[in-house]
Amino acid sequence: MKPPSPPLPIVALSAYERNGEPFSLAPEYAAAVCRADGLPVLFPPQCPGGLDFILRCDALVLTGGGDISPDFYGVVADESIHAVHPDRDAAEIALARAAIAQGLPLLGICRGMQILNVALGGTLHLDLPKTVGTHVPHRSSSLTPVAHSVEILAGSTLARILGKNQVCISSWHHQAVAVLAQALRVSAQAVDGVIEAVEMPGNPDVLAVQWHPEHTCADDPAQQALFRWLVERARKGRARRAASRSGQAGPVAQPGEEGG
Repeated sequence: MKPPSPPLPIVALSAYERNGEPFSLAPEYAAAVCRADGLPVLFPPQCPGGLDFILRCDALVLTGGGDISPDFYGVVADESIHAVHPDRDAAEIALARAAIAQGLPLLGICRGMQILNVALGGTLHLDLPKTVGTHVPHRSSSLTPVAHSVEILAGSTLARILGKNQVCISSWHHQAVAVLAQALRVSAQAVDGVIEAVEMPGNPDVLAVQWHPEHTCADDPAQQALFRWLVERARKGRARRAASRSGQAGPVAQPGEEGG
């Protein structure tokens, strides 16, 4: 008899208000997780008791959405701030900190990267056109996604995942990292200096990108590789936890394996 297949790693995806629905999510996120052989589960981060459930999953994606309240990083808001939900902000900041403390694999996407930076003590540019300019359009004047290239830093986890030193990405944001949290390091930038991806030195389970890989990953293997990385880290984490419960040593990481 053929042995049963191991269960798919469970990947929690933070839902948000979208198109009038209070807890929704663009379907491309879940589709990308499914293609990577993960099982996507949507959750509203503000739900009471949700933190405990999410931390029992195998991985976490902090998704896109509206602006983060500047109150969380000590900056005065201006007229560019919109779609702010402080309850979601507080819940996701707490979730990011708890996931890192527990060793849960985490992928931040767009707003999710900003949440990660704020959770660890960093700050954000309130509005890139005002502070950085428009040499690189990070979203169009009609507030829709645009494509531009980003440079991947050599030797970074992101470089190992993508296998490239430059990629064309789908960009849809007007805010970005200003002061980088001390626990993070830059792994990609746009030509205007905007930080496009970050990772945690010494922690192979944390990665975040400012762009939207879910927009293009169905046709772009480099963008799909981000979701494959997350699911593979989730699978390895599940194996380590199972080995720990049974009193066995977990799998030993091989040199260069940290990038997934």
